[in-house]
Amino acid sequence: MADTTSTTKTFTAVAEFTDGDNRSISIDNPRDGITWENVETLNQYAANVLIGDKQGARFSRFSSAKITNRYTLTIDPANL
Repeated sequence: MADTTSTTKTFTAVAEFTDGDNRSISIDNPRDGITWENVETLNQYAANVLIGDKQGARFSRFSSAKITNRYTLTIDPANL
């Protein structure tokens, strides 16, 4: 077995609800070029879809969003 490298990119947005609760929504391997304007547009769509899970509260807004790149190197012990 040879050493292997893998890359995962994740988009994570934090949704806030009117009862003060929040939830993180993550999407692996999102498209390139996502901007804050895209997230603001998503706010409009999410308002009609997302509800809180504790008290059924209405979606308020996405308070933050980030893209994380994760690199994983798996080393073959036979190559050490």
